[in-house]
Amino acid sequence: MTNEPLSAASLQPDLATYLFARREAILNGWRTRCEQDTTILATSGLSREEFNDMVPTILNILGQRLSGQPAELDPMQVANEHGLHRWHKGYTLRELLKEVGHLFRIISDELKTYAELYPATNANVLTRAYGEIIGINEETLEGSAARYDDLERTAAVSRADTLQAALDQLNELARQRSDLLRTSSHDLRSSVGIAQGAVFMLDLDNQSPEERNQLMAMLNRNLTSLETMLQSLMSLARLEAGQETPEISEFDVAALLHELVQSAQPLAIQQGLPLLADGPEQLVVKSDPGKVRRIVQNLLLNALMYTSTGVVSISWVEENDHQWTVGIQDTGPGMPDSSLTSIVGTLKPTQDSASVFDSRVKPDLPVSESPGPPRQPNVIKSKGEGVGLHIVKRLCELLEANLDIETNSDRGTLVRVRFPKRFKSE
Repeated sequence: MTNEPLSAASLQPDLATYLFARREAILNGWRTRCEQDTTILATSGLSREEFNDMVPTILNILGQRLSGQPAELDPMQVANEHGLHRWHKGYTLRELLKEVGHLFRIISDELKTYAELYPATNANVLTRAYGEIIGINEETLEGSAARYDDLERTAAVSRADTLQAALDQLNELARQRSDLLRTSSHDLRSSVGIAQGAVFMLDLDNQSPEERNQLMAMLNRNLTSLETMLQSLMSLARLEAGQETPEISEFDVAALLHELVQSAQPLAIQQGLPLLADGPEQLVVKSDPGKVRRIVQNLLLNALMYTSTGVVSISWVEENDHQWTVGIQDTGPGMPDSSLTSIVGTLKPTQDSASVFDSRVKPDLPVSESPGPPRQPNVIKSKGEGVGLHIVKRLCELLEANLDIETNSDRGTLVRVRFPKRFKSE
């Protein structure tokens, strides 16, 4: 490219000056053509500044080249930034390329208008100018397309990573389900074996009445355990098969929770634990009362059954106009990692919740002085615990509730469930 200015007659502006004077008309005409092009769908949603983006800078570079001045910026880099902007605004590569094509057709039309206005213009000036326009058009297209190519590659890698993560999660879910079923099968076989042994012993003639009563009690306990585990597995199967749907109604959840606490008091007395309840006397929500009952009852009974000393407490509160929360806290042995990871990773407090447990403090937990017979620790072992947690998790998902678990082997467990006050999927 020569440094000779592209000028004609003394009263005639050079082409760079002319194009600068026509800058507003060029940009307006460019937008009009893009809006009239039915294959470009993203233009209408952009403000003037968003639409123009880096194009005035590209026009500046063209003007510098037409004037024989060194360009201050690399048009490919400027176009690269323009391509990134268009990517973020939802343009497809085809829309971007068509948009750039409209811009340089507008500029070419201005070159023709200049030649018509100033017919004495040297043909070599117009030829060199047209070459500069074609050159910067190619650089703009290349820079924009290069950025799109990079972004497409990045997006493809991201999609592949996302798909791989989803596949890994599915494999982990399958493994967890297999572990859950294997543990449940073992528990079922154990209970069946004990029941069969009790039946066999009952058939013997040399059993005293006291021994027969003990065997009958053992048989009844294991049959009850078998029934509970089978019902839990059937409930989980229905939830995972999508056979349970929310039955929404308006109800006073505070009354429901008070009722649950009263019904659990006999077990608390049997375990030698105080069961404390705190919360407003009335809290009207719109949800599925049956499933809320199942969630809280499951968590409350677990807390009572696995706590040997200390306290079990339940509290509920209306957090705001859109959410209410119930928390069940115990001073038991804490949940093992296997139980937490079996429900798809360790559940920790969400960002908007404050952790109750401070790992730096380990208080001495008082021994319960509640009335009732002495408690036999761990009367019910961990059978079915994983199934129960899965059921709670699935029910929470069904009711659009958030489940947090804080647990510590020295301090106990807190399970917090945040429910929407009004079921959102109605």
